[in-house]
Amino acid sequence: MVDAKIITAGQMYRYYTRETVVGDGRRRRRTPLRQAQEEAGVPVGRWMGLGLGALGLVAGEEVTEEQLRNLFGEGGRHPDAERLVDERLAMGDSPKMARRAGALGRRVKVVGFDFVFRPQPTIYLLWALGDEGTRLAIEAAHERAIERVLEWIEDHVAVIRSGKDGVYRVRPPGGRVAAPCSEARVGCSRGRKTWTRMLCVARAGRSRRSPGI
Repeated sequence: MVDAKIITAGQMYRYYTRETVVGDGRRRRRTPLRQAQEEAGVPVGRWMGLGLGALGLVAGEEVTEEQLRNLFGEGGRHPDAERLVDERLAMGDSPKMARRAGALGRRVKVVGFDFVFRPQPTIYLLWALGDEGTRLAIEAAHERAIERVLEWIEDHVAVIRSGKDGVYRVRPPGGRVAAPCSEARVGCSRGRKTWTRMLCVARAGRSRRSPGI
């Protein structure tokens, strides 16, 4: 089962950094994200998606609070915007030009999509009553389902719309969308996850030959 909703730019990202990434609990103020996740028994978020290479990221890398803020709180900036800006400043660029290096195109209102994956109630029951082998099989199927959904989004849903009223629909260069996803897992009483949240970034590169926006 999958629930989905739009993520808008602004303060909405604070909900994820204060509650979601610590298992829908309440993160104490001034507590570092990694420490809060360890205290809550929640695994750190990891990057996923075919578009990671375009952003200089690697699948499986940890998602930081700064990256979440840049992507979802700043209208869609590069997850490592601060590093890129510092590099350009060191090269002699003006502050204005350096800041552009950390941008992912123009600022947008809709910065991504929030997907929540959870098994059907009967699967929860099977997990609770089953043996360790059964639980591991369920978790493996859950992980594979997430991967398949992401693959389907990248192959069939993620397209670049351009031209007046978005009349042109083209595939991104190489068929790959810069749609990295972070994953936060919530553990139950036995320390196992019961559902997964994936935040998908709504940004894509486009070919120079594609019609302009």
